[in-house]
Amino acid sequence: MKDFLVNFIKLFLSILIVLFIEEYFFKILGLIGIELSNNLVVKLIIYILEFILIYIIYGREIGSAFSKYQNKFGSNVLYTIISYIVVFIAMMITNYIVKLIASNLNTPYSGLNFINIFNETFDFDLIVKFIINIIIIPFVKVAIFVLGINNLVKGKAGTFLSGLLYALYEGFLIGGNFGAVFIDVIDEFVLFILLSYLYKKNANIAFSILTFIFYELFSGLIVAKLL
Repeated sequence: MKDFLVNFIKLFLSILIVLFIEEYFFKILGLIGIELSNNLVVKLIIYILEFILIYIIYGREIGSAFSKYQNKFGSNVLYTIISYIVVFIAMMITNYIVKLIASNLNTPYSGLNFINIFNETFDFDLIVKFIINIIIIPFVKVAIFVLGINNLVKGKAGTFLSGLLYALYEGFLIGGNFGAVFIDVIDEFVLFILLSYLYKKNANIAFSILTFIFYELFSGLIVAKLL
C-alpha cells in the first residue's frame, strides 16, 4: 500500500509539472502581460527545468536502467533500432487504418506529424528544437506514461493504462469535439502501448526512451523519403 501511494504521488506530481510547463506556463505569463512564448532561450530553460524535475522523481530507476543498457551497448543499440523499425511500421499501419475510419465517419483526423530536422538549416533554432522535441519530450513522456504508470499498475493492465492515459493527456491538450479528439489520439494510444510493452519485455526503461527518441528523430526523414 505504501509503495502504491508513493508511486501514485510521483505520477500525479509528474503529470502536474508537465501539464503546467507545456500548457499553462506561457499562458499565465501572457495573462499578466509578459509574452515569452516565442523566446527560444526561455523555452529551452523551461524545458530543461522540466527534464530536471522529472529526472529527480524517476532518476534512480532511469539511471540504473541506462547503466544496465551500457553493459551490452552494441547489441542493445541494434535491438533498439529494430524496435524502432517495428514501432514505426506499426504506427504507419495504425495511421492508415485510422485515416480510413475517420474518412468513413466523416471525422477530421490530423494524422501522424513528424519533425524532419534533417531538412532544416543548422542554427540555434534547430538546436533548441532538437533538444526539446527529440531529447527532452520523449524522455519525459516515457518516464511518466510508461515507467510511472507501470510502477503503479503491474501486468497487462499497466500496458493498457500507459496507452490510455497518454491518449487522454494528449486529448485534453487538443480539446474540441469528443469524436474528433477520440480519433486523433488513437495513434498516441497505440504508440504508448508499444513503448510500454517494450519496457515490460526488457524490464528496462532505457529501451523505451531510446526507441521513442529514434522515432522522433528519424521518422520525419523516412516519411519524407518514402512519400
